[in-house]
Amino acid sequence: MAIEYTDQFFVIDPGDPPDAGTVLSVFKTEITDSNEDGVINTRANAGDLVNGGSVSKVWVDDTITVNIAGVGDVTITGVTFYIDGQAALFTPTDGTVLQTATFVSASFVTKSTKINVGEFGPACFTPGTWIDVPGGQRLIEALQPGDLVMTRDHGAQPLLQISRQSVAASGVFAPVLFAAGALGNEVALLVSQQHRMLITGWRAQLYYGEDEVLVPALHLLNDQTIRLRPGGQVDYIHLLFQRHEIVTAAGIDSESFYPAEADARADRAAAAEIRALFPDLVADLAGGLNEGLRRMPLVRPQIKRFEAALLGA
Repeated sequence: MAIEYTDQFFVIDPGDPPDAGTVLSVFKTEITDSNEDGVINTRANAGDLVNGGSVSKVWVDDTITVNIAGVGDVTITGVTFYIDGQAALFTPTDGTVLQTATFVSASFVTKSTKINVGEFGPACFTPGTWIDVPGGQRLIEALQPGDLVMTRDHGAQPLLQISRQSVAASGVFAPVLFAAGALGNEVALLVSQQHRMLITGWRAQLYYGEDEVLVPALHLLNDQTIRLRPGGQVDYIHLLFQRHEIVTAAGIDSESFYPAEADARADRAAAAEIRALFPDLVADLAGGLNEGLRRMPLVRPQIKRFEAALLGA
């Protein structure tokens, strides 16, 4: 069954841009991954759609510069879709949340390619999540910097930082819902799409050669016990430690916030989520606030989407 994602667009072709000063309005529509391979491309047998039309070209890393009232000029990196019988549509891949703006300039690539669906949009929990702490559990929204949280590898560790951001629960920011029991969790759990869950056991060993692996929540969707829950607003909360850690939430293990992904060399999908949700943290890291945080290693291997499909087979 096809998977649909709602995303934000400008109606613009950076390769054939409008006049400077043209007003660009935000337009929301669906991207359809018809064969569920996690990629939007132009192959005829893929059948991928944008705004209900067949995709004829995918121009990754086009840029547009726009002027936003009260902000100034902003350059946005994204992907342009050419759609049969329709105008070209541009959507960010750098985490930018679009708003009405006036066009300034553009640059464009010269080779059509493909794009992973995860690049439209950090590891975050939501309010109401019970986190394991020494002696029991606490609601995540009650935690403060300096509080001790239980970790899988290093026991009780103090929180370095906890941040919260509210966004519209749509497109790449729609949370993933794990129903009670989906991964052995005691109660339902909501996390951001790029939040990596710890998978253990024979499937991890058989398909990846590791006893434990990390899998982004988005790659575990099964449209039944694990599904997207769009609509309304969602508050995302991250837990940052001095190291990347595995913590227990709602009775299952998943990752803490991984700030190294704010670096442009890291995973693009997760990096885009971080830049969009926590720009102040990204600015602090880029300014050299803590070099150790920028270079911390990933606590477990991460597997790719097709490998995650094998785990669920």
